[in-house]
Amino acid sequence: MSPQNVTRRSFLKVTAFAVGGAMLGVSEMGCVASSAPVVRTTLESNILRIDTARPELLNVGDGIQLDADGLEYPILLIKVSEEKFVALSTACMHLGCTVKKQPSVIRCPCHGSVYDLEGKVLNGPSQLPLHQYSLLMKGSIAEILLQ
Repeated sequence: MSPQNVTRRSFLKVTAFAVGGAMLGVSEMGCVASSAPVVRTTLESNILRIDTARPELLNVGDGIQLDADGLEYPILLIKVSEEKFVALSTACMHLGCTVKKQPSVIRCPCHGSVYDLEGKVLNGPSQLPLHQYSLLMKGSIAEILLQ
């Protein structure tokens, strides 16, 4: 199409597609970039052990994603106060997509469910909180019991 043949309608159509595609790309990059750092660990007798005295867990709101052979979904370990951590499944309770931790919330990239950092639903479509695992602190070592 030569510049002389460009109609207002075709110009707006092409521009809308370009802007929409760019926004989608930025949205996806933001979701991936804000995900918690992944830490590989070992599952021993249904227990994950991780030292919480690590740089990724210094501040309240910090979190890491634990992954190990034998896990169906990774686990988010989040520092929710100076003395408390929670261990949450990354399986969204709506349809099982893997949720992503962002600075102040946990989001499902599939259908938009939003959870607080303790796994409670802030915005649906999910109606159920994220599964929270039992966690026992032994000094700086968190023992997460999987059952």
